[in-house]
Amino acid sequence: MDATTKKVPSVGYAALMMISFAAFLIIGLLVFGAPLQTVVFLAWLLMNALSLPLGYTYRDLEKIGLDAVRGSLPPVVIMLGVGALISVYIAAGTVPTIIFYGLKIINVKFFLVTALLLCAIVSLFTGTSWGTMGTVGIALLGVGTGLGIPVGMTAGAIISGSWFGDKLSPLSDTTNFAAAVMGIDVVKHATHMCYTTIPALVASAVVFLFLGNSVAQTQGVSLEGIEEISTALQANFKVGLIPLIPMAVVIIMLLMQRAPAQSILIGVVTAIFIAVLYQGEDAGFVLKAFYSGYNKTFDQPFLTTLLNRGGMTCMNPTIQALIFTTGIGGMIREMGLVKILFTTIAGKIKSTLGLVATSMCISYASVAATGSHMFAAIMVQSTMLDLFKAKGLKPENVSRICEDCGTIGVTLIPYGVTATFIISTLGVSFAEYVPYAVFCFFCPLMSLICGATGFGMARYKEGEAVE
Repeated sequence: MDATTKKVPSVGYAALMMISFAAFLIIGLLVFGAPLQTVVFLAWLLMNALSLPLGYTYRDLEKIGLDAVRGSLPPVVIMLGVGALISVYIAAGTVPTIIFYGLKIINVKFFLVTALLLCAIVSLFTGTSWGTMGTVGIALLGVGTGLGIPVGMTAGAIISGSWFGDKLSPLSDTTNFAAAVMGIDVVKHATHMCYTTIPALVASAVVFLFLGNSVAQTQGVSLEGIEEISTALQANFKVGLIPLIPMAVVIIMLLMQRAPAQSILIGVVTAIFIAVLYQGEDAGFVLKAFYSGYNKTFDQPFLTTLLNRGGMTCMNPTIQALIFTTGIGGMIREMGLVKILFTTIAGKIKSTLGLVATSMCISYASVAATGSHMFAAIMVQSTMLDLFKAKGLKPENVSRICEDCGTIGVTLIPYGVTATFIISTLGVSFAEYVPYAVFCFFCPLMSLICGATGFGMARYKEGEAVE
């Protein structure tokens, strides 16, 4: 592809292309009710038609899209591993054990805030929100179901806690990426995020304490129902310390900074041995569950509904969404549509609040267009970083905004890969979980407060050289 033959779109034409893409998604998803994967894949042809006046052929765009997709293969491997982990953890009794003891010790009033804090701790020490949701999150969802708590509330607490740890952990790929893009040390980046992330966690904890108390008062909890679930779990699985070994293995591997895919697969292999040798499952059944999900009919229908899930194939919709949205993102990035739209606006911003708000808009617009927090970080860096420096504001302010809005913002985009991962993994719809993913709303709110008040905005000191 000869870049010299390509035209740079005007601001008006860039806006037309982005509006057309947004309208295409809205009509396909909401009007026709088409699957996300179908709409986004067909959007490749839409982008082809719109880019013809700029000199791009379909082959040009396809190459750009596929080059972008290659960079998404590591997350694909992790997603397949998480899918396998879920089903094999169930077969090994890991998930049933956590549900069993969770029902015994957790009070319904404090369950949601406990789930929030537990996921926050696990993701902080492991650096992975997806791994936390796919392991501890699955078990907590089962506990919440047993306690009679609406699934959306439980999912919201799991998501909120998982993102807290993922944002602050030096082991997290998103944390390291945001710091690297802005050219700062990862520890400095993580420390600076405390100004928004810790208040957001505290506010989330208050919300979930209120929700837990409200559920306990209005709905009540059937102790008989809890006892029925506990008895059924104990009748069908050997619960105890041994089934918890696979989860401990994964956490220890991640703490040792092993590759996430390697850690997950070793946890899967450990769970397979425990499922066969300790739980007495047939090896063929467990290996089939590895691929297509745990599938067994129990005498108790609620147990069948609760535990039949997971497998590599459950991640197929998420992987397809990742491939097609990443491809679209590559096309949009190559043509510079987001950068063209916001560069003109960004140069007119004068106040600190204006810089923060504009950066947030760029981040959300980039995520909405491509479903990629990485693309969003690159766009914010290329359009806003120099403006922050010119105002005496350090790069860690910009990297924090990328995390507050871009990294966790993908949770709020129904066609984004993170949202589809949550839907596939936790078995909850977007409409059910999004009102309760409160941490994802509090973080950007804290960013705005910092921008408006100047609190938590790192500035260059007098005489300190601007990088």
